[in-house]
Amino acid sequence: MSDYKDDDFVYVDPRTKEVKGIVEWTKDGNAKPLLMEERKVDPEAENTEPKDKKPIINRKPRKQYYPWGSYRTMKKLYKLEGKEKEAERHQTLDGAIEKSLKEPFWD
Repeated sequence: MSDYKDDDFVYVDPRTKEVKGIVEWTKDGNAKPLLMEERKVDPEAENTEPKDKKPIINRKPRKQYYPWGSYRTMKKLYKLEGKEKEAERHQTLDGAIEKSLKEPFWD
């Protein structure tokens, strides 16, 4: 299970699908934005030429913040907790025909 209740407000990392922590609030009642770490770029990947040979534009990386919401909503959106799968019930055609002849209504 999880350390968080469904009513807790949490920050979530969408890339790794993990909870970063409980939301902190300002005096105004707004959530404090939690800044995402910058992605690490391989130095070897920078030196390779792009496949389509478009000019590379060096831009200042845009600030990104972790999304936040109730734990119940975030676990549904980002699939934080794995859902237990039901055992699939398969029958052969012959078995299904035999059962339908005996019982007209069956699961």
